[in-house]
Amino acid sequence: MKASDELTDFILDQLAPLGRFAIRRMFNSTALFQDGLMVLLIDHAGVVFLKTDALNRDRFIAAGCSPFTYTRRSANGTLKAVALSFYTLPDGLLEDQEALLDWVRSAGEAARRASSNKRRARDSAFPTA
Repeated sequence: MKASDELTDFILDQLAPLGRFAIRRMFNSTALFQDGLMVLLIDHAGVVFLKTDALNRDRFIAAGCSPFTYTRRSANGTLKAVALSFYTLPDGLLEDQEALLDWVRSAGEAARRASSNKRRARDSAFPTA
C-alpha cells in the first residue's frame, strides 16, 4: 500500500462521523467527494487541502494555510501559476478529530455554496418560459 493510500484511509477513518466519502484520483492527487462535491484534496506529497470560498477563506488564512496551486502553460506559451479554491489544512489538525470534523464541515458548506452558485448562474443563463 502506498503512503498516500494509508493517509487517505486514515483521513476517511477520521471523517467517518460525517458520513460517506467517494475517492477519485485527479490533478495527480486524491480527491474526496461528499454528496458529489469535492471537499478535500490530498496532493502527491501528502499535503491535505480543504475547499474554501469567500465565507470561510479568512479562517484558513488566519491559521497560516496556503492555497493549492499548479502551473500551466498559457495560450502564448508562458507558464502561469493557477490557484484553486482549496487551502492547506492547519498544522496538527489531522490528529484532532473534532477540530478536523469542524474544518471539513466548513469545507463541505463551501462546496455546497459553490455548487448552488453554479446552478443559479446556469439557470439564469437559460431561463425557462
